[in-house]
Amino acid sequence: MAVFLTVQSQAQERFAAYFEPSIDLSYHVSPKYTHSFGVENRNIVYRQGEMDYHVKQIDLSHMSEYQVNSQYAFGIGLQYRLEQAFDGDEENEFRLQEKFIYISQNSNYKTKHRFKLEQRIYASETKHRLRYGFGVTFPISDENGTQPYLKVDTESLMELAKSQKPEFEQRLGLGIGWSLNSKTKVEFSGEFQLEDYTQDLIHELFLLVNLGITL
Repeated sequence: MAVFLTVQSQAQERFAAYFEPSIDLSYHVSPKYTHSFGVENRNIVYRQGEMDYHVKQIDLSHMSEYQVNSQYAFGIGLQYRLEQAFDGDEENEFRLQEKFIYISQNSNYKTKHRFKLEQRIYASETKHRLRYGFGVTFPISDENGTQPYLKVDTESLMELAKSQKPEFEQRLGLGIGWSLNSKTKVEFSGEFQLEDYTQDLIHELFLLVNLGITL
């Protein structure tokens, strides 16, 4: 009985849940060139075996993207993460991002491949992260003038730094969204993450809400 309770307690401590709302604003500088600005708020809901709701961080981001054609696009971006104000043991982060996107689409579904490089710059060190994401979007029958769709995606990540061994992470997501009109969409999704699964595995669940507006 004691062994079971110990194992159960350790499992609870290795699991955390978060609620993460975000807003993205974008506008077309030209038919192929787009600027996007985002605000994202991550809140802890459950950690170390108990409910514990409080703000973990706030992210401010900008992305410039060039659409080569209907299939290919690339972009560069900046992100600043405010975390130290909510947890004195953490550092704020400045992030540089470079990405390449390939999209394939037919009448039944759309697939998206995303390759991304990130330089995560802290006061104490710099970390480098490589990301590959694959997603499939399925349109659902039109209803009440909206265009609902279902999203399934996965992403693999590897992070390198002098202070640590290579860390690997896997993310699995499922969500539903609505294109309310040509300029507005809203998405609700869940994402399960296996963080640092080769060395110090942590299970994380994210409940995500995103509002996207094109100006």
